[in-house]
Amino acid sequence: QNRSAKYPASVRDRGIGGTSRSFTNALLSCSLPNGQTVTRQWLLYSPSTGCVYCFACKLFSSKHNTFVHGFSDWKHSERIGEHEGSVEHRACMLALYNRSRGTATIDSDIVKQIDAERQYWREVLKRVVAVIQFLGERGLAFRGDDELLGSAHNGNFLGIIELLAKFDPFLAEHLQRFGGKGKGSVSYLSSTVCEEFIHLMGQRTKQAIVNEIKESKYFSVIVDSTPDLAHVDQLTFIFRFVNNDGHVVERFLAFEPIENHSGDSLAECVVAMVENLGLDLSNCRGQSYDNASNMSGKYNGIQAHLKQRNPLICYVPCAAHSLNLVGVNAVDSSPEAGRFFDFVQAMYTFCASSTHRWGKVFHMEEKCVTRSEASALCDKLDTLEMAFMAYFWDTILQRFQASSLQLQKHDIDICTATQLLLSLRDFVAAQRDNFEVFEGAALNVTTAVSQEYRHDLQRTKKRKIMSDDSAEPGVAFNGKDKFRIETFNVVIDKLVSCLNHRLNAYTHLTELFDVLFMPDNMSNSELTLKANSLAAAYPSDLNMSLADELIQYKSFITEKEKHPSKMLKTMINLNLQSTFPNVYIALRLFLTVPITNCEGERSFSKLARIKNELRIRMRQNRLNSLSLLAIESDLVRQLNFDELVDDFARKKSRKKHI
Repeated sequence: QNRSAKYPASVRDRGIGGTSRSFTNALLSCSLPNGQTVTRQWLLYSPSTGCVYCFACKLFSSKHNTFVHGFSDWKHSERIGEHEGSVEHRACMLALYNRSRGTATIDSDIVKQIDAERQYWREVLKRVVAVIQFLGERGLAFRGDDELLGSAHNGNFLGIIELLAKFDPFLAEHLQRFGGKGKGSVSYLSSTVCEEFIHLMGQRTKQAIVNEIKESKYFSVIVDSTPDLAHVDQLTFIFRFVNNDGHVVERFLAFEPIENHSGDSLAECVVAMVENLGLDLSNCRGQSYDNASNMSGKYNGIQAHLKQRNPLICYVPCAAHSLNLVGVNAVDSSPEAGRFFDFVQAMYTFCASSTHRWGKVFHMEEKCVTRSEASALCDKLDTLEMAFMAYFWDTILQRFQASSLQLQKHDIDICTATQLLLSLRDFVAAQRDNFEVFEGAALNVTTAVSQEYRHDLQRTKKRKIMSDDSAEPGVAFNGKDKFRIETFNVVIDKLVSCLNHRLNAYTHLTELFDVLFMPDNMSNSELTLKANSLAAAYPSDLNMSLADELIQYKSFITEKEKHPSKMLKTMINLNLQSTFPNVYIALRLFLTVPITNCEGERSFSKLARIKNELRIRMRQNRLNSLSLLAIESDLVRQLNFDELVDDFARKKSRKKHI
């Protein structure tokens, strides 16, 4: 319509004393009887003549009127509306509509051919995308030694295409027509098209995750690093947030190669990743890493540098890593405990070094060296101390294993994790009174186990008495008391002290968010005090109305729902976000705080499968796309890639002459 602010060519001078008039944008629209305004699409302005024309009448009208030759009588602009309502104009508009439906155009046959070809390639690409999604979700390789149809070495992609063709007549016909014709022939089964779709699907998955994070607003960052088989140190990025349904989600975003492991450099990597994703670091509310100094350092660690940029990013040490360190420190505290695990390692190495030994460990027909090694292991295994430690550590490690599995769940919150560690500490402390139980189990396990401690079987050493020594005899312990005091109690005390030390890292956040659990024994005054402390800790997110909302919400929900995750889902299901806005925000902040970086460790497992010894030359962009498809396979299954196929088919469809 050649819209413009002014139309100088349309100015018409009405002589001396007359008023100059011109065309205006107001004439390009008309008002309906109900007051609504619609655009006159049929009215076109010509900058060369300064007149307006009726596009439909110019093409189809057999009568000659001013709108065919050009209308410029702006003084009587109402004639535009009169023409719009005329019978001739309506007939021309209907003729224009009938001609533009597709079947009456001069290129209708070409349009039909292009549409049919586009639909054909769309069906082909739907199958290609399905195969890529299948292989990507499972982290399997795509290509083989060649790209020849019918070859046994053409890889998983072409192999699955050939398998589907046996049961899909459309795909079988496509392979017969276009398959294996080499360069210059379009089949969309080449590695180039496959790589392009891998990239597009990875980008689509990544954008879907970013959109989820933006909708939730608050997020936390979890990073960890590991070297791959190409000796490239890969930094994984995991984002934790609460989606619109109230579920806690941890999503993988990318691997980033790094060369510098300093806290400052890693912090710059995190900030750059957040900015590249279009996120705002001011909305970050948590960070969780392992206990390495470059990660958790109070002054130069990555957590310190990120806190300088945003003080609201609270740091939570990985609870699962902390639990592992508790066990390691306990073993190092006692030589006897160290000897036990050395024996377990030696036993496993001895059995695993031969398939024959795995089933028959101490077979007497083995070689002399093997029998000697097995005999040494038997001598250690028959001691009472070794049997005692086996029963003791089995009891302790079973509880550690169960607690660790619970801590590794992505939806666990910090208060639940703290309570779990507290219960584990109390369990370990209670084992101090079970020395007789462990000893009885060790004595009764088999007759081959010695019934006396090693100390009782050794010769008692007599200490030489010097002239200035006391005449009183020194304190001598028997084997049982010596083992209990110097080994058993030491290990128990070390486990308890290490658990207490690790729990101190979560005390501040636990006390800060404890008010959200709203225990029955908490008075309203105490609740108000804690709620005000929480609001003061997050001044940009909460206000002092939080206490009043919590007091009312406490009487609203049932006792079974007094858990932050259940409270948030109840609020969303009942649409109470506007009624309790501060409670809604506080619950999301609480659930956004990460507890472990186990999701990062899981991403390393996928990394080892995707970038294996046969694919060490894989490019970083391809690695990230394949990792997204494999790690976030649950999200990939929910995405609809039809738009991707339509866009690709529209761009790649070939026009052929009839």
